[in-house]
Amino acid sequence: MFRHFISLGVVVHLILIYAIFDIYYTSPLVRGTTPHPISHEAGLADRLVLFSADGLRSRSFYEHSNKSPFLHDIIRNGKGSWGVSLSHVPTESRPGHVAMAAGFYEDVSAVALGWKHNPVPFDSMFNRSRETWSWGSPDILPMFAANHPHIHTFTYSSEEEDFARNDAADLDKWVFDHVKEFFETAWNDKELEKRVRANKIVFFLHLLGLDSNGHGYKPYSEKYIDNIRVVDEGIQNIVKLFDKFYGDNKTAFILTADHGMTDWGSHGSGTDDEIVTPLVAWGSGVTESATKRTVNQVDLAPYMAALLGSAVPMNSVGVLPLEMLKGSPRYRYRAAKANLQQMVEQYSVKREERFQHSLPFLFKDYSSFSFSVLKDLYTHLDHIVEKRQLNNAASFCLQYIPRIRDALLYFHRYQRASLGFAVAMTFISWILLIYSVVARCSSLPSLDSSIFRPSASFIGCLTTAFLLLLVQRLPFSNHIYVLLPIWLFSVTFNIYKSSSSLPQFSVLHQKIVETYQSRNLSCHHSGMLIWFIRTSVCGITLCVFVISFTNRSFLSLMTLLMMAYPKLVQTNHLPRWNRAWYACCGLLSVFPQLDTVGNSPSPFLCFLAPLTISAGLFFTAEKMGKWTLPRYLAMFHGVSSIFIGIQLITGSTPWIATAYAWISLPMAFVIPTMAYNGIVERLLAWSTALLIPYTLLSIAYESMFLILFTCLLGVFVRLEMSHLSDLDFLRISFSADASRKKLDSAMDDIHGSFALREWFRSFMLVAFILLGFFGTGNIASLNSFNPSFLRMFLTVFSPFTMAALVVFKIAIPFVFVAIAYTSILHQDRRGVPRLSILVLIITNTMAMVFFFLLKDDGSWLDIGMSISNYLISMFASLFVFVLLHCANFLFPLEFSDLLKLIQNRIDGAVV
Repeated sequence: MFRHFISLGVVVHLILIYAIFDIYYTSPLVRGTTPHPISHEAGLADRLVLFSADGLRSRSFYEHSNKSPFLHDIIRNGKGSWGVSLSHVPTESRPGHVAMAAGFYEDVSAVALGWKHNPVPFDSMFNRSRETWSWGSPDILPMFAANHPHIHTFTYSSEEEDFARNDAADLDKWVFDHVKEFFETAWNDKELEKRVRANKIVFFLHLLGLDSNGHGYKPYSEKYIDNIRVVDEGIQNIVKLFDKFYGDNKTAFILTADHGMTDWGSHGSGTDDEIVTPLVAWGSGVTESATKRTVNQVDLAPYMAALLGSAVPMNSVGVLPLEMLKGSPRYRYRAAKANLQQMVEQYSVKREERFQHSLPFLFKDYSSFSFSVLKDLYTHLDHIVEKRQLNNAASFCLQYIPRIRDALLYFHRYQRASLGFAVAMTFISWILLIYSVVARCSSLPSLDSSIFRPSASFIGCLTTAFLLLLVQRLPFSNHIYVLLPIWLFSVTFNIYKSSSSLPQFSVLHQKIVETYQSRNLSCHHSGMLIWFIRTSVCGITLCVFVISFTNRSFLSLMTLLMMAYPKLVQTNHLPRWNRAWYACCGLLSVFPQLDTVGNSPSPFLCFLAPLTISAGLFFTAEKMGKWTLPRYLAMFHGVSSIFIGIQLITGSTPWIATAYAWISLPMAFVIPTMAYNGIVERLLAWSTALLIPYTLLSIAYESMFLILFTCLLGVFVRLEMSHLSDLDFLRISFSADASRKKLDSAMDDIHGSFALREWFRSFMLVAFILLGFFGTGNIASLNSFNPSFLRMFLTVFSPFTMAALVVFKIAIPFVFVAIAYTSILHQDRRGVPRLSILVLIITNTMAMVFFFLLKDDGSWLDIGMSISNYLISMFASLFVFVLLHCANFLFPLEFSDLLKLIQNRIDGAVV
C-alpha cells in the first residue's frame, strides 16, 4: 500500500510543478482585438528608418559626443527630438526589440519555451507597415518576419557574431553596406523602386557591433567607444542616401537601443546603465526641440505608428509621446484617440474573458477603471471635441492609458489568488496525508484501497466544486487544482477514521483522555506552553531556511541557532564535544558574511587548505597507531598543496599536475574502501579522500569552509551517539550486508509516531544541506562561473566537462552530510525512509512558501531564481532519499567488494 502513496506523491508533485507555469508564467497578450488605424491615407512621414544600436548605453553615447558628431549636431541645434528611452527588465535583446517594435514588455511564458524567439505570435510595427526591409542579426530579425511575407530580412551568419573577433564593428559596417547595395538595386529595378517609394514603409537596421564589443572588451574600451563613431558615420551616410534617393523630406529617422550594459559587459538586470538608452529622432513628423525627453521603450511603438499613420500594434501598452509629434491638432488628437481605442480594445476583450469564466455574483471589476468609468470617459471626450479643444482632447486620451494598463494586469492575474489558495490547500492536504500514513501506530492493521474512496460528505463537496467549475467553463487544469486537495483531505479523513474505529486506537484514545482529565490546570498550561514553544521554534527555523535561499547572511543566524542542539537532544554530558560543536558553529557562521567564492578568489587559501588537512592527518596517524591510511592521505594532500603552489607561482599548470588532478577523482572513491570497517575510520577516510579533488577545484575559501563543515558533521555524529563512551564510539563497526538488508526491509515497515529526536534530525539535515550549498555561494553565483577556476583540470574550453566538474564540486558537501547520517542511522533500519518523509514534509512546507514568492517580472535572473528556489524545495526530499541510499551503499564498501563489482561488470561486458 505504501507504494501506492509513493505513486500518488509523484503525481501530486508533478501537478504542483506544472502549476507554477500555468498560474504564474502565461502569456499576457490579449487575443481577438482589432486594429485602429490613425489614418487610411498618408501619415506625417511616408517612411520610417529605425536604427537599433544593440547594447548602446545612454551614458557612453552622451559622454563621448565627439564620437557621434552627426547625431549630436541634431541634438545641439534642435533639429529633432532627443533624450533617453527607458527599457524594462529583463534588459535582453529579444524583449528590448519586442518592446520598441510591438509595445509590450517581456512575455514571461518564454521562461519555459526559450528566449531567442517570442513564445507566442504578436503584432508589431513591422506587421502594420505596407512593407518592411530589415538588415542585421539572425537572432533578432526572424522573430518579426515569421509568417509575414511583407517583412524582408537580410542577415549575416551566426558565426560572424563571435564576441572574441578582432572588431565587431564590422557587423555594423556589413549592415550599412548592404543597405547601400539594396538602394543601388532599387535604382535599376523599377518594380522594387515602386514598392520602396510607397507610403507606410519601414526600414529596420539592427546594429549588433556595440553589444558584441561590449561583451568582449567592456563598454569603457576603445573598441566600444570607437564603435559609436562607426554607427554615427554609418547613420550619416544612410541619411544622405535617403535624401538622394527620395529627395522629398518625408522620411522619419529614429536611433535608440534595446538595452544598455554594465561596466563588466553584461546586461539583463535593472541598473541604470542597463535600462537607460539613448533616443534621437528627426525628420518628417518629428518635433524639433532642444529639450531633453524621457520616454518608456514601449512608447516608441505608438510613436512610430503615429509618424506613419498606421494602427498601433494590437498588444502595445505604450503611451504616445505627444510632445515629440509634429502635426496638426486634429492629427495629434486622432493619433492619441487611436492609442486609447487600442488599449480599450484590449481591456474590453480581457475583461469579457474573465467575466465569462466567473460567476456573475462573484465577479469583481477593477476599481480604478470599470465600464462605468469608460462610459464617462467617452462622454467627456466628446464634450471636449465639441468645443474644438483638440490638444486638450489628445492629452485627455493619453492620461487614461496607464490606468487601463493597470486594469489589464489586474485581469491577467485575476485568478491567481484563488488558484494560489487551491495550490496551498494541495500542499497542506498532501502533507497531512503523508504524515497520517506514516505516523499510524505500527500495531494497527494495514490500510487497504477503500481509503481512496471519498465518503458521502466529501463526494458532495467534490460534486459541488465540479459543477461550479463547469458553470464557469474554466480550463481542465483549474479543475485539478480545486478538486485534488478536496480528494486528498478525504483520503486523510478516511485514514483517521479507519484508525479511530479500531479497538487498539480506542483504548489508546481512552488512556489519553483519562491522563488528560487527571492532570491539573497548571500541567495543562505547561503542556500548551511546551507545544507553543516547539511550534514557534519550528516556524522560526522554517523562516530562516526560506530566507537563506535569497539572503546568505541568515545562514549565520542558522548556525548560531544550531549551537543549542547539544542541550536539546543529548542524554548525557559530553563537555569536550559540546565545546567542539560550539566552536565549529561559531567559525562557520563567519563564512556566509563573506562574498561568494566566484567574486573573491584567494589562491593562498587554496594552497593552505591541503596543508592544513595534511598536518591534521599526520597528527591523527600518530594517535591511531598502526593504521597507516591517514599517512597516505596526508601525503596526497601534501602533493596537492605542492601543485597548487606551483600554479600560484608560475601562473601555469604542469601536465603532471593535470594528470594528478584527474587521477584524484576516482582515487577519492577507491581509497576509503581500504579503511577499516569502523565508523570513525570510515568517516575520516571518506571525508579526507573527497577533499583531495575538492581542494584542486577550489578558488577561494571554500576548502577551509569544507574542513570546518566536515568537523561539524563529525561532532554531530558523536553527539547523536552521546549514550556511548568515547571508547565505545571508536569501536563501532559497520556491516555492509546487514546495512543493505536493513534498508531494503525498512521500506515495508516505517509506521509509528515520530519522536522528537527524529524531528530534530530532519531539521538538522535540511540545515546541513543549506549550509553546504549556500555557505560559500548561491544560485546566482553559478551564473558568474569563470572557466579559469578549473585550471588544475582543464586548459581548453569544454563546456560539458566543466559543467560536470562544477556539479561534482557542489555535490561533495552533500555527500559528506549523507555519509554522516548513514553512520548515525546504521543501526536503525527504519531511519532512512522515515527521515526522508520528515524532510519531505519540511521541504514541501518551504515549497508552499516559495510558491507565493514566485516572480513574473524583473530580470531573468530574478525570475529564474524564484523558480529555482521552488523546484529545489520540491525535489529536495527525493534528492535526500537517493543520496542516503547511495551513501548507504558506498560508506561500508570494502576494497574486495569493489574489485568483485568491477570483475562482474567486466564479465558481463565480455558475455
